[in-house]
Amino acid sequence: MIPDKKLKKRNIWTALGLLLFIVFLFIFTLFNIGVFDRPL
Repeated sequence: MIPDKKLKKRNIWTALGLLLFIVFLFIFTLFNIGVFDRPL
């Protein structure tokens, strides 16, 4: 099976996008917890 360079590139971009999304959600959740823990 010959590896498809276009498919591989797309897979890498998809993985990067998912990773960035997960990191964003993680930071956003931590920020929300920090905001909610502060007495208003």
